Amino acid sequence: MSLEQDIANVVSAAEQLTGIVDTKIEDINSTVNSKVSEMNSTISQQVTRVDNALESKQVLGDGTRGTKSVAIAGFFTTEGGATNMHLKLPFKIDTHNCMFHLNIYGYEYGSNKIVDATFTGYCYASNNRLYQSRTSGSHEPIVYVGTDQHIYLRITLESQYYLTLSVDSTYVGNGRVLKPGDVHFISSTEAQL
Repeated sequence: MSLEQDIANVVSAAEQLTGIVDTKIEDINSTVNSKVSEMNSTISQQVTRVDNALESKQVLGDGTRGTKSVAIAGFFTTEGGATNMHLKLPFKIDTHNCMFHLNIYGYEYGSNKIVDATFTGYCYASNNRLYQSRTSGSHEPIVYVGTDQHIYLRITLESQYYLTLSVDSTYVGNGRVLKPGDVHFISSTEAQL
């Protein structure tokens, strides 16, 4: 063989080797891209799963007595002045037989006070009355029956300025787990609604 033939063979072998290397690089890139896409999908699914799990933690417990629903209602305002904050429950004195246990907590910034009040009672339609109600905590908590026959909770606040409130509920007795939308805050200077 001549030198020219040897060079041609080396060039041909180099071209074949370059083709093989290029193909392997394409295979590696394809495999890496596929794995990156697979990992991104897995990460996205995990993030969604974690987000859903965090959102569903609004209820703590197995749904039986003692189960707690957290942050089922919230309230915030920057208005000033004193107010009575009423919390309207879904229970009507002439319709429902249902025990309840709720906690209103938060921060009354305008008066630099911690809000922490607990309310219990029994909406007793069988006798058309509020029975065994009890309160404890800050801001003069009371439970009363409104003119619309609903059960209301009330706290008295010196200042609404940057007032933040939240409500938790615990399933007690013949009650139930309350959920978002079951209770509503109403700010009013009236003592009862």
